[in-house]
Parts: sequence; C-alpha cells; structure tokens
Amino acid sequence: MKVKYELVFDRKKEIQKKGKGLVQIQAYLDGARRYFSTRLHLTQKEWDDKKNTAKDPYTARMLREKIGEFENFEIHYRATHKKFSLDDFKHFLKSLKPAKKVDALSFTEFYRQQLAKQPQLAKATIVTHTVTFNNLCAFKKQVEFEDLTYSFLQDFDIFLRKKGKHINTIEKYHRHLRKYINLAILHDLLAEDKNPYRKFKLVTEPTDALFLLPEQRKRIEMLEFTPEQKELEMARDMFLFSCYTGLRHCDSYALTREKVVFTEEGEGLKYQSIKTGKWDYKPLFLLFDGAPARILNKYLPQRNKVRIFKGMSSQKVNKLLKIIAVMADVDPRLYFKASRDTFGTNLYMLSGDAKLVQLQLQHSKREQTDKYVHAIEQVQNEALKKIFKQNSPPPNDGGNESGQD
Repeated sequence: MKVKYELVFDRKKEIQKKGKGLVQIQAYLDGARRYFSTRLHLTQKEWDDKKNTAKDPYTARMLREKIGEFENFEIHYRATHKKFSLDDFKHFLKSLKPAKKVDALSFTEFYRQQLAKQPQLAKATIVTHTVTFNNLCAFKKQVEFEDLTYSFLQDFDIFLRKKGKHINTIEKYHRHLRKYINLAILHDLLAEDKNPYRKFKLVTEPTDALFLLPEQRKRIEMLEFTPEQKELEMARDMFLFSCYTGLRHCDSYALTREKVVFTEEGEGLKYQSIKTGKWDYKPLFLLFDGAPARILNKYLPQRNKVRIFKGMSSQKVNKLLKIIAVMADVDPRLYFKASRDTFGTNLYMLSGDAKLVQLQLQHSKREQTDKYVHAIEQVQNEALKKIFKQNSPPPNDGGNESGQD
C-alpha cells in the first residue's frame, strides 16, 4: 500500500499565540501517521483552507516539491527493499544534506540561480524579477544572507526613492525581493526568524488610470508622419492597436502572423495571454469599425515567426509615446498601458456594460474593472458641473423677494 501524503496547517494551534502556524507534511500508511516539518510558518491569511495549500503560488509549488522528495524516496526504497514502513523515513531524514553555510552562497547568487530555475514563469514576470535583481545589485553588488536586515530594507527603499522610482514601483520591488527571501527560507539558507519582512511594512498609494477620451484618441489617429519617422508611426499604430483591442504590451509585442485568423467576415486574433495564460479571441473586423484589422494588415509580415510590431520593446515604445503625446497635444505622461485603460473606458462608454469590459480585459475580479466605471463617472460629473455652472442663474443682486421697490 502506498503512503498518502497531505499538508497539515497549524496542527499544534500556534496561530493564537504566535500569529503563525507551522505547515507539516502528514504521511499516512496502514492506519499510522507521521508528521514532518516543512519549517515554513504562515499566517491564516496566507493559507488557503479550501485548497489546503499556501495562497502564494510560488510557496505552494515549493511545498509540492517537498512532498515530491518524500514520494521519490518511498519509490526508490520500495524498489530496493521490496517493502516500506513509515519508520523507513528515518533513512531519508539522515540522507538529507546539511544546510548550506550562509557564507558559501550569497543571496544575490541564490536569487540569480532561482531565476534560471523557474521556467514556468511568464516571460514578462521573469523580466520584472530581473529588473528588481538589477536594482538590488545597483544598491549593493553582492548581498550576503547576513545583510538581510530591517535596516537593509530601509536603505534599499531610500535608494530607490532617490532614483526617482514611484512608490508603487518600489512596493513591487519589495514584493519580488520578499519572494526570493521566502524561497531561501524554504531552502534552509536563512532562518525564518531572520526574515526582515516580518516587521517591514509595504506601502502603496492609489493611482488614477491614464486614459484617452475619444476626441483625444482621434488626435493621435490623425497624426501624419514623414518617411523618416517610421518608428514614431509604428509606435503610434501599436498603441492604437491596443486602444482598439485592450491587449497588454507583452501580447501586442509577441504578435505574429500565426495568431491571425482569416475568415470570410474579416481578420480575427486568437492568442494566449502571456501574463494570465488565458486564451482569447478578438474579432478585429468588428472592433471600432475594423480599425485594428487595418493596422494589422499594414504591418502583417509574410513569414509566420516575424513579429508584427518588430522592434517595439516596452522601453522604446514608451519613449516614442512621449513625443507622440506632444505632437497630438494629449497628456505628456502618455505610456503604453494607457492604451489598455483607454480601451476599457471607451468600451464602457459605448456599452455601459461593466461585465463585457471585464471579459474583454480578462479581469479575474470585478474590482479590477470598476476603476473604468469610476473614471467615466468622474468625467461625466465634471462635464455636468461645467454645463450647469455655465447655465446657472446670476446671483441675487440684492432685491427683495416680492419684487417690490
């Protein structure tokens, strides 16, 4: 009979006293149970009772891998000895290599290695984690595990602020750094009580979505470019394509002829989102009177593997959009993500259907879509204020209410 493995959270009821509970692996065989510590302590909010695993996908994957180590030992032991009992796990525990010394591997080298060991991450995610790594190395070329203290996080935070990073961007860097510190704990390279993020609070601030109203988008559509401005023209067209479809930059940049569907009605787009992994279909011939289909045909290559918007990396297109914003007299802060927000707000203005917007943008939660509803409501309220302020009666000139002299 094979051993049954299951994760058990807070078996010793530690949360009430310590705020966190230990995650253990339960091994069940022939009516007997043994429990093995994962050395990972989580809060109740970090544990998914329904799925019986950690809510964080990376932590959940590490826990599955730990169970996999026990399963592999059981398989090999049975193959060699033709029998197995829970007591035989003592050989597995003895065979485990001792924890690596902290000074044998730096944290920055561990971070670098882990980046290479996570092929399941989306390319866009690997890029953002690499950007965080590069900023960490710019702050301190080699970070040792003993460097990871509360003061270190404070100094790193100040360093990022001095570089002009937005507070929400800094919070994102901290989340990435915290992830790799948690991975180091799971690899027994850092004691859990040495985690500097136990007391360091992450701070964010609300931001308004930058989007274009139809008349502003029209000004960008009407721009004309010289033959020497081909890059500006492609950046404009790529931006507008996402204004019409709601595609993220990573998905627009990855477009090739293979993802285009040709039908009798017109062109469509079938693609798998790089960020979410979800499949979607866009009837380009229907959206905004076929405007995205016309842009697609303008740049459609003959070969399948060639990118449609070749060379338009995120950094490059955002730089060119600043020039385009000045040319079209729109918000000079213009950046590529504004195209997706423009699609969301414009589609809601046309349909009044928040559910439709949610589906088109592949939002998993309605709250992600509500920002477009609130943005349009705010625009409408401002317009109403101007109308009624202009048409309001003049103030009382001091005459009496009866109209008598």
